[in-house]
Amino acid sequence: MARCSLWATYGLRPVTRYSRVLATMRLRVVSLWRRSLVLFLSVGAGIWFFGFLAIDGLQSEDAIVRADTKGAEKSAEDAIRLNGEIFVDWPKPQVAILFSGELDGYLEPCGCAGLENQKGGLKRRHSFIRQLEGKGWPLVSLDMGGLVRRLGPQAEIKYNYALKSLIDLGYSAVALGARELQMDANYLTYVLSNYSPEDNPVVSANVSILDPSAGLSHRYRVIESGGKKIGVTSVLGKKHYASLQNAADIVKTDPAKALNELMPTLVAEKCDLLVLMVHADPNEARELAKQFPQFSLVATTGGAEEPPPTMRDIPGTQAKLIEVGHKGMYLAIVGLYDDPENPLRYQRVPLDHRFGDSEAMQEMMTVYQDELKEMGFDGLGLMNMKHPMDSFVGSEACAECHADEAEAFEATPHAHATETLVTLDPPRHFDPECLSCHVTGWEPQESFPYESGYMGLTKTPHLLGNGCENCHGPGAAHVAAESSEETLSEKEIESLRAAMRLTIVDNEGNKDGQVFNEAVVVKKCMLCHDADNSPDFDFQEYWPQVEH
Repeated sequence: MARCSLWATYGLRPVTRYSRVLATMRLRVVSLWRRSLVLFLSVGAGIWFFGFLAIDGLQSEDAIVRADTKGAEKSAEDAIRLNGEIFVDWPKPQVAILFSGELDGYLEPCGCAGLENQKGGLKRRHSFIRQLEGKGWPLVSLDMGGLVRRLGPQAEIKYNYALKSLIDLGYSAVALGARELQMDANYLTYVLSNYSPEDNPVVSANVSILDPSAGLSHRYRVIESGGKKIGVTSVLGKKHYASLQNAADIVKTDPAKALNELMPTLVAEKCDLLVLMVHADPNEARELAKQFPQFSLVATTGGAEEPPPTMRDIPGTQAKLIEVGHKGMYLAIVGLYDDPENPLRYQRVPLDHRFGDSEAMQEMMTVYQDELKEMGFDGLGLMNMKHPMDSFVGSEACAECHADEAEAFEATPHAHATETLVTLDPPRHFDPECLSCHVTGWEPQESFPYESGYMGLTKTPHLLGNGCENCHGPGAAHVAAESSEETLSEKEIESLRAAMRLTIVDNEGNKDGQVFNEAVVVKKCMLCHDADNSPDFDFQEYWPQVEH
């Protein structure tokens, strides 16, 4: 879904009140004609379609299912062709160890650029796990933490659902990341105290919430699967200590000191394999691996967004370094084999659209969205901040003068951005992280509304869609001046007009060889068309679709 629009003119021409009325009437007539045509075609198509089903009787339910399956197979083939096959020539392992981490709050990929173009999501992850279980592979699932990336009530709710989902997916160990430890300790206590020690997978050797005696996390875990004993612990790296300086309820110890104290106990468990998860960066993980050579696998966060395709040797040790990237887009699988020549195999797994959506995780998303709806903006702690420039009036106010541009806008996805959220399953129009780029008058990166911004489908219907003012800026003063509600000099009026204008420079764009630093328009677009939500955004390809 395109999320940034430029549908006002670069120069404002003076118009009379009479010509504004005509322009508005023309826009409304064109819009009414289009809607009537769509309704006529939709009704006609519906009558033909259902009549065909009733008379012919050939399109049975089984046939529909077969057609859907065929489409899914084609989709999977496209994903495999794009991102490669997985587990080529793999025999069944004795144990498969699944690594994930840095979900960063992405319970699902945004989808704005098309789900077939994006990776990740717990629905796909669950489907993949079920595939491995269906093959009879003994599976041990481990997560390096970083389930959320924001702070505040929505992040806390999201952490609760993310952790519960990992438990439902059978995870045996989940590390504590820096962001979750910055959340309110009382809320973390509430979430973790709901699980018995046997069901609670949270593990850390050097960090605890409140006091280690509170029992809200484990120092290590031993998992038995496929006839193997696997010992697992995790540490929060020192690089994150500064971010926890105000977290009075978090007890932390130097990672090396904590591991030094733990190692005799862990070694005494006589495990077949020891795994260390480091929520830090690859360099700190390598140093810890050198200090504690008992670990065979060292998994780390903080690396590249797209992880390397192979495990890497850690010089001076027998350990292998594993990265999984960011946003839950990839998983890493290590297969254990009774083969002296090749005891470990590795597979990086892209969670692309070859994997279908899990119904269980779909239900989780529905419950999550329902809770956001119940909380409301006030319950989620959203502060209506005053915009530093002006107030928002909505795109209809712009259309009174800029009929041609408004007509072009109506034909773009920007005009229906809010409708997109409403029609999703489950609907997302109570989710601030989605609304911020699908309505008018919100801060797109920090996900909060301005005082005069969108506040609901019925409360502020004039601010539906990703409107003119999201790019050109709030226009209350400009509209008041043009409609003579305010008596201003020609110089003042022209100054307001100039403030609303946007100019595209030659070769403006966000790709190599294009003009970016001196440009303005492309940067406004990329407030919403960012790497998270529109990874393939190319200004020079997108602009012709909304040009006006």
